[in-house]
Amino acid sequence: MSEEKDRKPILEVKGLKKYYPIEKGLSKRVVGYVKAVNDVNLTIYQNEVLGVVGESGCGKTTLGRTILRLLEPTDGKIIFHFGDKTVDFSALTRQEVRDYRKYLQMIFQNPYTSLNPRMTVFDIIAEPMRLSKAFTEEQITERVRKLITQVGLEVRHLNRYPHAFSGGQRQRIGIARSLAMQPKFVVADEAVSALDVSIQAQILNLLQDMKDQYGLTYMFIAHNLSVVEHISDRVCVMYLGRVVELAETEELFYHPRHPYTEVLMSAIPVADPTTDTKRVELKGDAGNAAHLPSGCPFHPRCRYGKEICRQELPQLREISPGHFTACHLADQLKLSGLEELKLTAKKEE
Repeated sequence: MSEEKDRKPILEVKGLKKYYPIEKGLSKRVVGYVKAVNDVNLTIYQNEVLGVVGESGCGKTTLGRTILRLLEPTDGKIIFHFGDKTVDFSALTRQEVRDYRKYLQMIFQNPYTSLNPRMTVFDIIAEPMRLSKAFTEEQITERVRKLITQVGLEVRHLNRYPHAFSGGQRQRIGIARSLAMQPKFVVADEAVSALDVSIQAQILNLLQDMKDQYGLTYMFIAHNLSVVEHISDRVCVMYLGRVVELAETEELFYHPRHPYTEVLMSAIPVADPTTDTKRVELKGDAGNAAHLPSGCPFHPRCRYGKEICRQELPQLREISPGHFTACHLADQLKLSGLEELKLTAKKEE
């Protein structure tokens, strides 16, 4: 990225791992590990949106939750930069982590289960501020009223309970809650996946407005590549717990350098029914994070794989300014981006 040297990072992830032990027998003997996040290195810059994509089970949500210490990391460092202050978040005790929670928030995937059904909307949004003990009740009331209008709801909704709202409205409430403490970094985990398409557009526009207004930085986790293309400044592609490609959004979508990214691009549906799209079909079964193959994790499904791919694990390397990939053959392959994957419209007979 040409401007990266002039931009300040808000987060640096170094060698981050999150393993789950596999236990066997009455003695619960550990016989292996599910490597949900496996040696991830990542930098996110202030006031950017980093999209994180990959198929189900690739470790996207685990990565986001581990960065926020909602899950404890197995190994690695999580470094946050809050202004002039640098914090090794991974080295803090649980009590020390609480002191930094106001800077870090999460928008959860399911708006139907992420809100307490026994609390009013006012109490849901006010709870983080009350727990922080940094606000008077008068300040809390004023801020809750401001937030609820900013996310497109009305003050009269504050005394209602979550069951009285639609999915889109509940997600707005979740966003208001996440912004209550004026955070600097927000993990949006599939924030629009449970919503109708029309509501998705409203929520995406709201997230963009909040980013511009508060100077937020997002890690935007999603399956929908069209949504990621719309909202993200850069995109990170994950496969079996590892980052396999990272680049600016347009560069990654139109000039992918990893075979797995090419597969993802070919899976994007085209709205025009008269247009055919080239599909790159994967061979073999989906990978298993508990039994990783030797060499490149993607090689059993890769149509370009060679002997080196089966023997050596490729490291994430910069192959052009701001474009990183973990593929031995990245310098040799000419992969298809969105334009090449789209065929011309069928001629009407």
